[in-house]
Amino acid sequence: MFVVTHFVLGLGVFWSVHIQESGVVSVMNAVTIISFILVSFLNYWIWLCPMDRNRDLQDVGYRHLGPGRQRAAAVNRARRLRSLGPTPPPFPNGWFVLLESRDLSRGQVKQVEALGQNLAVFRGSETGTVFVTEAYCPHLGANIAAGGRVRGDCIQCPFHNWKFSGQTGRCTEVPYSKSTIPEQAKLQTKTCLERNGLILIWHHADHDSPNWEPPIIPEVESGAWVYQGRNEFFVNCHVQDIPENGADVAHLDAVHSASIILGGEPTQELEDRTSCLTSHKWDISWREGEEPHTGVISLHHKKMLMGRFTIFSLGVDALQIGPALVHLNFKSLLGQGVMLQYVLPVEENVQKLVHMFYTSRTWIPPYAKIVLLGESILVERDIRVWNSKTYRDNPVYIREDKLIKEHRKWYSKFYSEGSRSIGRKASLDW
Repeated sequence: MFVVTHFVLGLGVFWSVHIQESGVVSVMNAVTIISFILVSFLNYWIWLCPMDRNRDLQDVGYRHLGPGRQRAAAVNRARRLRSLGPTPPPFPNGWFVLLESRDLSRGQVKQVEALGQNLAVFRGSETGTVFVTEAYCPHLGANIAAGGRVRGDCIQCPFHNWKFSGQTGRCTEVPYSKSTIPEQAKLQTKTCLERNGLILIWHHADHDSPNWEPPIIPEVESGAWVYQGRNEFFVNCHVQDIPENGADVAHLDAVHSASIILGGEPTQELEDRTSCLTSHKWDISWREGEEPHTGVISLHHKKMLMGRFTIFSLGVDALQIGPALVHLNFKSLLGQGVMLQYVLPVEENVQKLVHMFYTSRTWIPPYAKIVLLGESILVERDIRVWNSKTYRDNPVYIREDKLIKEHRKWYSKFYSEGSRSIGRKASLDW
């Protein structure tokens, strides 16, 4: 607010001086003023605004279908005709991010579509505690996330004002009745926690309690590191396809060798023309972590000029945590940082994929934006493949694919007997 106020005051002084000097603002002065405004806002965004890059399902990975007003229809047709293959269960067991903490204020309730369900997520107006329940009132089925009111640590149904405890789900008040409240008057509650600026829910097909939790990142929890921005994508694939990338060594040169300057979906002609000038080189390894629900990734990235000179180098140590969380830790000349990746299965074969970026305060925002933009472009190249591929449950492996095989064995522990009966037929229209 301080910056905006001073910007407006400065603009007023600038404008008044020009009017006083010339009496009439000339075309040249008008151009100067407009340029001053644009440059000021650009500087404000570059230095003070975190990046927020959002892409919907039809925005990435469907360039081959062509442009035009019928693009959405073409995307939906491609989804209907696509062979999905014999995929694993749609919703593995583990922790999943429903919302980012900053998006849920005290006394606010939001509907979140996740794991094939509609959920109500609300923050107590007094304690600030987060609660997650089913969305539908047991009375007459109203959606409590659509117009419901938060009362302390309770949620009030918008239809008849029945009030439910966020902790137990039990109805605590029916304002128009003095009768005993029935035992069945209860919302199903979900196990949740808030950590590293994220609101997470525990999902287990067999209703087992959590036997592990995501680790705390002290620098993020304490606010010592700066939030630099995020990206968000919706992807048309199975949830397992996304973390499996961390063990797929061979795809890096095939998908990510072209310069990020070419964008997320470069044409073959552009790639061929520029491959001799700039390119990316990758080296990656994956292994199971010390804790059975974790995997460890080591990645080294080089930006090459004319295939001979290294102009940029970055090492990343990543921790896969359960089926849908990854902490990517890295160091640069400007300091340390972490990128939090989370995947939320919205419904069968539709995933919400997000990366949040935190760095030490020594990072300058323009450089952080460049890193996040580059990462976003590289992810779009993966999405181009994910959105159209089928799932091979018994692929033709060669020796160099051994890490993929190991990763699939590790990932299978997040499915249980109940997982195979969960899910509903996904809508094929978006």
